[in-house]
Amino acid sequence: MNHNSLPTFGLKAKFIFALVVLFILLGEFAFYLYMSRPANLFSDHFRPYELHVYRGASDHSAVKEAYKKGNMDSVIWEFNSSNAPQPEEYLLAGIAYLEKNQPAKAIETFKVMIQKNANSKTDFFQDDAEYYLAMSYISNQESEKAMPIFEKIYADGENPYNSDVSEWFLQNVKTSIAKK
Repeated sequence: MNHNSLPTFGLKAKFIFALVVLFILLGEFAFYLYMSRPANLFSDHFRPYELHVYRGASDHSAVKEAYKKGNMDSVIWEFNSSNAPQPEEYLLAGIAYLEKNQPAKAIETFKVMIQKNANSKTDFFQDDAEYYLAMSYISNQESEKAMPIFEKIYADGENPYNSDVSEWFLQNVKTSIAKK
């Protein structure tokens, strides 16, 4: 076979090919930027909290009952009416604020819960509170505050939210920070 018989592409075909490659790369870049928007990071990675079931324990709580029914307004009302909320009630109230698009109140609630754990040297629902605090920061357009929490979760293979925080997700959070 003679090498001269191989097809050669003209300048026009090479130009069209280069344009196609450029459009593909621009499309991927646009998709990457779109996915790193805090609203998308939040909506694509937020997962509802599932209540823990304890056998033999009597842990009746109006906050938990309202959460089970999916009534976030009642969760918030019951929490705010409580004299001495329990750690899980702080968690549920924070999530209710988050689901009601009140991330600043969610942040405040999670931070109080985490501080109460620190003061009492306990870690009740700590992993949950940290994950949802980071998600609250994302929802509140404060990705830079969420990043260290997500990095901690990513580094801890035993964290129940580890599988929710991938390297791709971390890169998207970093991009959302850089776009500010």
